Amino acid sequence: MFLLAKVGIGIMGTVVAGGAMLCSEGFMHVKVHEKQADGTNFSIVLPAALVPMTLKFVPNRKLADASAKLRPYMPVVDAAIPALEDCPDGVLVEVTDPGEHVLIAKRGGSIVVDVNDGNDVVHVAVPLRAAHSAIREIAAANDTEAF
Repeated sequence: MFLLAKVGIGIMGTVVAGGAMLCSEGFMHVKVHEKQADGTNFSIVLPAALVPMTLKFVPNRKLADASAKLRPYMPVVDAAIPALEDCPDGVLVEVTDPGEHVLIAKRGGSIVVDVNDGNDVVHVAVPLRAAHSAIREIAAANDTEAF
């Protein structure tokens, strides 16, 4: 009986620790609303740590072109994202045209993109730490196949 309890506690501890690690970088939120009568509407919230973790399973040859183009700019990315994290919240870019509105802002530790046009309303929020991890993962890919 005690052995079964110890195994159960070990499994629960592993699940809690794994959940905490998975949620450590925050959550991505994607929401899409198509304004047509039969349009699609969905909203999904995912742990942001899934993106850099998923990129580890993408074959390096698939990321080679993006990696080569991204590597020269990594010093800029490595300086810009931490500086952006330290900035106060606010609007970074706003474009307003008749029937269209695009807003890119920093809120909390996330970059938020809101688009509203004649057909769709789209909201995407990505934590800066997760974006930085994903960009670093892509830049680290090389031309050799890992699998």
